[in-house]
Amino acid sequence: MSDMAEKEVRDLDSFIDGDILPDRREVTDKKRQASYHVAKFEGALKRGDLDEALKVLGRLEAALQREVQAAAALRERIAGYALESYLQTSFHGAFVKACAKHGLVVQGSFPRYEVFPFRIRVLADDRSIEVNERKVRIFRPEALAEYLSRRRSQLESAFFDAQRFVDALASVYDLIVHSREAAAGTKLGEGLELPLMAVYETLTLLPSQRKAYPVNMFAFDLHRLFVADLFKTSDGRTLILGDTRLRGQRIVTYDKTGREHRFGSLRFEGQGTSGAQRKSEE
Repeated sequence: MSDMAEKEVRDLDSFIDGDILPDRREVTDKKRQASYHVAKFEGALKRGDLDEALKVLGRLEAALQREVQAAAALRERIAGYALESYLQTSFHGAFVKACAKHGLVVQGSFPRYEVFPFRIRVLADDRSIEVNERKVRIFRPEALAEYLSRRRSQLESAFFDAQRFVDALASVYDLIVHSREAAAGTKLGEGLELPLMAVYETLTLLPSQRKAYPVNMFAFDLHRLFVADLFKTSDGRTLILGDTRLRGQRIVTYDKTGREHRFGSLRFEGQGTSGAQRKSEE
């Protein structure tokens, strides 16, 4: 394999922590020397020793030149690293491994991933990564997995009004049912099952609303209902999540034990007193 080919597939962690480590240390060492001479220079001025100040300035100038040379050499090596090729050939395996270390489940493959509740897209040619359509410049798999884990912890610890959310679902459900009854000119009966995506789309009618509240975050709020174990509306009805036969209409979420569910429909029934009824795709 040629040097160029080796460079193209070189692991990013190995490049940073191995290949350029001596150059990084060289820059740090030269910076430390320059800082030492600056302190000596200020000390000479404090004493009024101009002769000593001139001598130290000479040493400082030489140290700064060496620091510039070391930084230039490091810059050249970093500029020569083929980040695009690394992302295309070596990122996937390291990313999946890093996510597993942080207890994150990865679905999908390069360049698109789902790490609940985040959608990730690796844009190799653009030298960027999107997390829920927000560009981040975190290319080391361990650092990205840590970032996702931290973001998820922040979401989980944020205030969530489960009662208000389930009541909002019921309001949208009622709105859609009444609209369909008006169109049909007849009552459609209690417990009509509606597509879950239709409810989400009604919740987010405007493009700006859908961008601010993407479907994966809707799925995360469903997950938080499981965590709160609250599926009753304020008026006593029970939320029931179910399956759908329509491909592409299922929303993936997780219960509080981490079990995956793929829901495609919802309905509200009666006054129910036996707790939340939930049906998931096996």
